[in-house]
Amino acid sequence: MNLKKIAFIINPISGGIPKGTIPDLIEKYIDKKRFEASIFFTKSTEHNQELAKQCVADNYDVIIAVGGDGTINNTAKYVVNSDSVFGIIPLGSGNGLARHLNISLNPEKAIQQVNNFNVYAMDTGSINGHFFLNVVGVGFDAHVTDLFAKAPKRGFWQYTKITLSEFAKYKAMEYKMEIDGKVVVRNAFLICVANGSQYGNNAYISPLSIVNDGEFEVSVLKPFKILQAPMLGVKIFNKNIHTSALVNVFKGSHIKITRNDTGVVNVDGEPYDMGKEIEIKLYAKSLKIIGNEQ
Repeated sequence: MNLKKIAFIINPISGGIPKGTIPDLIEKYIDKKRFEASIFFTKSTEHNQELAKQCVADNYDVIIAVGGDGTINNTAKYVVNSDSVFGIIPLGSGNGLARHLNISLNPEKAIQQVNNFNVYAMDTGSINGHFFLNVVGVGFDAHVTDLFAKAPKRGFWQYTKITLSEFAKYKAMEYKMEIDGKVVVRNAFLICVANGSQYGNNAYISPLSIVNDGEFEVSVLKPFKILQAPMLGVKIFNKNIHTSALVNVFKGSHIKITRNDTGVVNVDGEPYDMGKEIEIKLYAKSLKIIGNEQ
């Protein structure tokens, strides 16, 4: 039986979590009867992308991103539409896609899930040409993502602190959306186009999302009063935000969003400045991934 070549691309600084023990865990727990492992550490975002691109060119059967949402995105964008299978060892701040795919946050267990090799094809997307796997959005979530990226600390509590300090002063905007040709105009606090179900840390912005159903869930949160914020928070973490009267949910695979001003956009937890016109496309079952979506 030929061994599968498997590459682990490790971001040593993602989420502020030390990764020094990860190579030892891989050596100890990877199934050596199935896999021949190589380990690479990233030095920068650009180096991450170079490593991923080279691993695909070198015909690795499996390419595993070890880190947070940024590492996952910067690796998967080169694995998509290739013969390689993609996997995740989640070691970031939010781990949104990994949580959706029921990948363990314990590295030892996540490596054992790699050994199980439960592979299926998932959808991916692009937003103004930028690749994404999980969620993209405009409005408040993009604003918080931008501030979080600039913050001196990472982690759930830092994200929560920024969210609580900003939401009372953030102003909703009017957006024109074209969803598979149907035009919808809404005054919105945020718009999230979701492939997976959550931002991370079990904050479910789109609980009904399925990553291989050929559709995005478009969740539109209307402006709300400050007294309504606690209940919205409860619903997000209880996986039923879609039942709120303040939320409209649409489905589609080709979404265009027009806004009055340029601004930041959330792309898998990373902020990007984009123009007034935003185009989001779905690519059905374009990435083979190890996971356990339920």
